[in-house]
Amino acid sequence: MLFIFDWDGTLADSREQIVESMQAAIDSLHWPARTDRQCADMIGLGLQQTAQALYPARTFVDYQRFAEHYSAHYARLKDKHGATRFFPSALETLSELKSRGHLLAVATGKSRKGLDRLLVADGLKMMFDASRTADKTASKPNPMMLQQLLSETHTPLAEAVMIGDTSYDLEMAQRMGMISIGVDWGMHSIECLSAYAPVNILSGFDQLLSWEAEHKNS
Repeated sequence: MLFIFDWDGTLADSREQIVESMQAAIDSLHWPARTDRQCADMIGLGLQQTAQALYPARTFVDYQRFAEHYSAHYARLKDKHGATRFFPSALETLSELKSRGHLLAVATGKSRKGLDRLLVADGLKMMFDASRTADKTASKPNPMMLQQLLSETHTPLAEAVMIGDTSYDLEMAQRMGMISIGVDWGMHSIECLSAYAPVNILSGFDQLLSWEAEHKNS
């Protein structure tokens, strides 16, 4: 089976750094203020799509500038804070799924440069069989990145699952008929996730292993 994971808010506890980077980008561009909550609600989208959602009346060039400023600020924060802070049991669960013979992938709103930097820094480059980023394909909730991951890994739709913490993740899966699993420790509420009919909403990563065993035997 192919397990496709969102990164920020699902695997990585990165809300604080992302919001801080968004606010730094907004300040450096001298754009009107947005609240931390407004910024956090955008996590999961691509950077240009985030800027467009926060500032609908601006130009494509403005959205590119936001992405550039954000990326520069985030890279500096990464250097400052060091290794990624993963949610409890996240890495252990990935290793166990891998040992059980499953394929692992990432579908993220990050840029390719940003994701690759993290995979190398955190020693996870060999953990994942494939990945897609929002700057190299359509941003969530467009299902294109899921379609591409299925194609790259030669996985039938029925043998894949999307795991994420936002409505963008679960809507993306729903729009192409892929089963999904939500997590309750990320950016969006259980009520928000439930609207997209996930087969489960986890309250701990270890529960994914139990789901896998039950799904395999069903």
